[in-house]
Amino acid sequence: MYVPYDAVNYPMFEVSDHLLYPLIGPSSSMDMDTLTRLADEGYDCAQIIIKAFENELGDSYPAAMKAVSCMSMGLLQGSLCGAVIGALTVIGFKYGAETPDISSRGLCMIKREMFFTEYKKRVQGTTCPEILGLDVRKNEDNIRAIKENLFTDKCPRMFMDIIEIVKGIIGA
Repeated sequence: MYVPYDAVNYPMFEVSDHLLYPLIGPSSSMDMDTLTRLADEGYDCAQIIIKAFENELGDSYPAAMKAVSCMSMGLLQGSLCGAVIGALTVIGFKYGAETPDISSRGLCMIKREMFFTEYKKRVQGTTCPEILGLDVRKNEDNIRAIKENLFTDKCPRMFMDIIEIVKGIIGA
């Protein structure tokens, strides 16, 4: 079940395992119409999240778009949602290292856990079947998802939540 962002019930800061980090409210420059339009233009769920951080990614933006270009719809394996993969990709580009580095790896792991902590407050599940309540690998479920506007209603609302979470984590 999708749980929309509720600014009243979310604190500005959360303390978890001795970590203090900001949580932001709705401030994304991406609105539902823009997110839906991007999907209509052919961007997949992972790419839409990357697109939202085009300015923050700078010169890395094209590489990030290419890197996630085959990671939509739970990889069509019923696995991790492409939008979640896109979010983790943005976090990785912000905090990761090009060579093995224990401190960067540790920081990335902390940021990843921050993402999932907030994400799980807002969205039920991390796989496409859990999020949509359907397995879009099955033709009948895919048709049902289209008829019920899940891709144009539920997914873009989740994208907005993911974008807000990532902005809070990377300080965008």
